[in-house]
Amino acid sequence: MKGKAVILSSVHRWNDSRIFHKQAVSLARAGWSVELHALADFEERMEQGVHIIGLSFPKNKWVRLKSGRELFRRALASGGDLFHIHDPELLPWAVGIRRRTGKPVIYDAHEDLPQQITTKLWIPPWVRPWLSRVADRVEKGMARRLSAVVTVTEPIAKKFSRVDRVSVIKNYPLPIRTGEREQGGPLRILYVGGISYLRGYREMIVMMDHLPKELGAELHLIGPLQHIRPEDRDEAALKEKKVFLHGRIPFGDVQSWLLSGSVGLVCLHPVENYRESLPIKLFEYMAAGLPVVATDFPLWRGILEDSGAGVTVDPLDPVAMARQVAALLQDPDRRRYMGEQGRKAFSDVYNWCAEEKKLVRLYQELTETGE
Repeated sequence: MKGKAVILSSVHRWNDSRIFHKQAVSLARAGWSVELHALADFEERMEQGVHIIGLSFPKNKWVRLKSGRELFRRALASGGDLFHIHDPELLPWAVGIRRRTGKPVIYDAHEDLPQQITTKLWIPPWVRPWLSRVADRVEKGMARRLSAVVTVTEPIAKKFSRVDRVSVIKNYPLPIRTGEREQGGPLRILYVGGISYLRGYREMIVMMDHLPKELGAELHLIGPLQHIRPEDRDEAALKEKKVFLHGRIPFGDVQSWLLSGSVGLVCLHPVENYRESLPIKLFEYMAAGLPVVATDFPLWRGILEDSGAGVTVDPLDPVAMARQVAALLQDPDRRRYMGEQGRKAFSDVYNWCAEEKKLVRLYQELTETGE
């Protein structure tokens, strides 16, 4: 064994795609003893070489803050050679782990925290700018006291310029199983991921009113609803529009849905936190050979134009969205071509294999230097 890696999260479920399926499994495969502490409805188990120790689900956001002390206690008792935290609220505890153990500690910044705060609906609007500035100072200050920061994009990495070691490990998908796309059946428009108003929930539903009825298309929203009002999620009313809510589904079932789809949507609102993001759903669609309709951000437009895997649209215009989706649904040859181009781009560039190597190399360097 190369050493013991202890991965900690008080926010994410144990089977989170980035934390478990990519990072933890990759490290175990590379010869690390991996212990993962994250939200779970069990005490402990072994999965794909990873020792998972469950953390109880918090009742609310404030109770969640108390989970940090429990994870700190577990970290000190673990005998780990390297620690990897995945939540900003664990930063104070991460600094404590570094001091008490003298071992390397990594902070994984999944998103641009200050920008993310400005979009949180549960935070009063007048508080958000002030809280964003405070979070920026605290996050950067504490990160400088750790061994390394991992980010998912270059723009986020630049914001940690005063940290000695920053690695960009993008959240590209794992390889999708080989096989032909499902043929026949209804034309399915898919959205896979967390579902919220800022991620286009309302606009996707309104879009269905503007699609030609003769297409018989269905919209399948796959993922947890986030702060969606009860009146906007009446499943009976949505089914009349051929809109289906599936909620969170098992990780292994996502690929089956992707292979059954006709078009993939990633029409997030034009807020700063999304403009330079690299949403995994975009690349999952490409990996599955699913043509993409995405928000017309310059970064996303460049990816889709260079690869030929999809088109972009104004995400606040459901009529324009319907026009682009309908054009693809009515043209099987164009869909097939975009799907093939997307698969090629995924295979050549946008896959987890290269990112996995960067992660393993970072772990090796940190344990060799003892930073």
